[in-house]
Amino acid sequence: MTSTLTAPAPSVAPAAPHRIWNVVRMHVANPFPTLVMPWLVTLAIFGLNLAIELMVVRAAGGVDNLDENAFQYNGGISWIAIFMLITAVQAMNLTFRFALGFSVTRRDFYLGSSLYFAMLSVLYATGITVMAAVERATDGWGMHAAFFAPWGLVNQPLAAVWAVFVLGLLLFFFLGVAAATLWVRWKAYGLYAFFLTLAVIVVGFGWLVTATDNWSAVWDYLSGHSAVQLAAGTLPFTLICAVAGFLFLRRATPRA
Repeated sequence: MTSTLTAPAPSVAPAAPHRIWNVVRMHVANPFPTLVMPWLVTLAIFGLNLAIELMVVRAAGGVDNLDENAFQYNGGISWIAIFMLITAVQAMNLTFRFALGFSVTRRDFYLGSSLYFAMLSVLYATGITVMAAVERATDGWGMHAAFFAPWGLVNQPLAAVWAVFVLGLLLFFFLGVAAATLWVRWKAYGLYAFFLTLAVIVVGFGWLVTATDNWSAVWDYLSGHSAVQLAAGTLPFTLICAVAGFLFLRRATPRA
């Protein structure tokens, strides 16, 4: 009697898009930090702003006794940019070791994380734009207020509001990615060097403009361009942060 032995079929590695998407799913496995907490904090800040504005209106004896733009220079929504930077740092740091434990390559991990952060930028920009539309439809909650589209966005089309937030959130996400990869590779010393360098660049720019007496030219440039054009100007810096993050992560070793 003869027997036929069948060789086991060779395992086939999943295609690159599938591996990248698995990294996205890895980030979504714990949705609270990135998909729930930001909305809760945004609503809390909005509620506090609304309560303060109502107190001011009551103390003034009505909205008619206030300037029409009294509540249109609100910076409350800007918190979300800083929060997204922190979110990127946490997400990269907490999932890197876990991902490598499942044989995810650094390249796939970085591309999957970048895709997830781009999706979050679109998601949050869309949510903020929807709330800005509601805000405008209610005449700033009945008080001419502008929380979700303040400052230079008050009179901009909603498409421009959406674009500004997408580009702005992408900048802060990838700034966070660059910081996170430095933390993964060099821990606290990497972050010290990163933020010190960033501070030197910002202060150095301010010193240079002051020394050459060119602040008027800076203001002319800012006032001569739309909010979308200014936001689009951040794309080169966003790209630099994205490339730097990838280069730093290529040689990073997960540490306890």
